[in-house]
Amino acid sequence: MRSLAFLLFVAACGGGSPGDQPDANVSDPDPDFDDTAAMIEVQQQVYEGGGGTSITANLILEDPIWPYTVEEPIGACRWSLRTPQDCGFDCQGVCVGTVCEPLPVPQEAGELTITTGAATRTIPFGKAGYQLFEQSLVFAPGATLTASAPGDTVAAFELSAQVPEAIELTNQAELVLAVGEPLVLRWEPTDPGSRVRLMLGADLGHARYRSALIECDVPDEDGQIAIPQELVDRFADGELWSCGDCFSHSMKRYYRARGSAGDLDLTLWVTELESPYLVPTP
Repeated sequence: MRSLAFLLFVAACGGGSPGDQPDANVSDPDPDFDDTAAMIEVQQQVYEGGGGTSITANLILEDPIWPYTVEEPIGACRWSLRTPQDCGFDCQGVCVGTVCEPLPVPQEAGELTITTGAATRTIPFGKAGYQLFEQSLVFAPGATLTASAPGDTVAAFELSAQVPEAIELTNQAELVLAVGEPLVLRWEPTDPGSRVRLMLGADLGHARYRSALIECDVPDEDGQIAIPQELVDRFADGELWSCGDCFSHSMKRYYRARGSAGDLDLTLWVTELESPYLVPTP
């Protein structure tokens, strides 16, 4: 299952109690792409002059259509290619061929509370579900963050995960996207126990769906993601690109907790975002 909200713009199985750890053991290099469609994400990003915090919750009862052909992972990374679509610019859902399929409707679970004890935010349900943005860093790294709601159409839930440390790409100036050129993204592994999820998206097309994706998932302790050369070479194909700046890429250090709201599988992601800059060479 895929979380559409998480891709657009992570950790223990079970109850999601405080102190939860990532799903994959740090000694296990296999990527963890077992995402649920229903999700809550608390995301922070440090940038020059400050930082920001966003909270979104996409409580949907069925998986959205995912208009990509997704291949099996190669090492820590996998390739996805958008399926052909020709719905024009009026499709507000998911275009499959020439058919515009509607998106699942967000459901209500009562007022959503996000808290670490030292900082709390409450978010009412709105037309777009649950959304909040603040131009400040609200939640302290290392704190245990809990997301809860009393229940409504979606049953009551409570999930907890740790707030990760900020992540910074340390070799941005070295990144080159070209056929035959290695592509390695590096960071300082300062948050043992967390994981890092990378998403690169080629930008030919419009709206929310990129023409091709590379997704990678590793323990923070690795300190780098070396994308397999065969995926780099495919991604550097100019046929997949437009201006190169139409979408941003993302690298997220995360903790996540998996649990449920009644019969609904639900994931809380607590993430720190870095935005790599990468375009193919002419």
